[in-house]
Amino acid sequence: NTIHSLKVLERNTTSNALAPFSQDFRVHGFDIYWDNLDPTELTFMFVNHQRKGGAISIFKHRVGAGYIEHVKTVKSPLLFSPNDVVATSRSTFYATNDLRHKRGILHKIEVLLGMPWGHIVYYGPEGIASKAYNGIAYPNGIARSPGGGLIYVAASSEPSVYAFRPAYDGALQLAGKTTFRGFVPDNISVDAATGELLVSGFLNTFEMFRYNREILFGTDARPAGAIRRLLPSADTRRGFAEESVLVHNGDLLPSTTTAAVQRRNNVHRMVLGSVMADHIAICEYHHK
Repeated sequence: NTIHSLKVLERNTTSNALAPFSQDFRVHGFDIYWDNLDPTELTFMFVNHQRKGGAISIFKHRVGAGYIEHVKTVKSPLLFSPNDVVATSRSTFYATNDLRHKRGILHKIEVLLGMPWGHIVYYGPEGIASKAYNGIAYPNGIARSPGGGLIYVAASSEPSVYAFRPAYDGALQLAGKTTFRGFVPDNISVDAATGELLVSGFLNTFEMFRYNREILFGTDARPAGAIRRLLPSADTRRGFAEESVLVHNGDLLPSTTTAAVQRRNNVHRMVLGSVMADHIAICEYHHK
């Protein structure tokens, strides 16, 4: 695994070096944090599936530098199956823990039946990890509102998107929830300009599983995907207003798992990623 930077408008990709980092680096979800105290320094937090267990690896990056530098790696017994992470400061975060069981018959039951056995972990300023919310069926992508007042979580096996209010001690209090029909949410990104959520997901879960299982040896599976735009309500208990941004049959980007908006002057693009495909997709992004 390595880190790539992409200049979307120029379609140029370069690899950024890690300096120095001798640990395993097996990346899953990640987040980038910055604040006004020093906007030229970015904090990167990566879900890292190391051989000796799940972790969150934290790096810092100075804008303009050609590398990111390791700060520390956070491990905890609560992070046994981390999926995604959202930074709340340079050293604190929430992470989704999608499954309670990593193997065996209980693992199969949990996945196939969508048991609500996952949880969200909070890592606070004291350096202690705790359960912020328990009892979610496969908590997956996680994001925060522009002001940090809400934490959003995709529950793939329900399938739903939750909105939580963080308490002073890091515990999450349920503020709202939207449940989908015929759409399985994966990752969430927040459009910083509008506060709206872009939720990527699948329209045929079994086709997605078949694609991921067969892709290394060749497959004709084309899991259809979609991007939904969720508009937060002033009353979070009402859930979200929902719009369809994109629906595709799998030829554009099989197993589409993430979408993010990039705004540069008058050009708006949506960048799509996938957990298994060998490319990304870049689309024009039109907003009503």
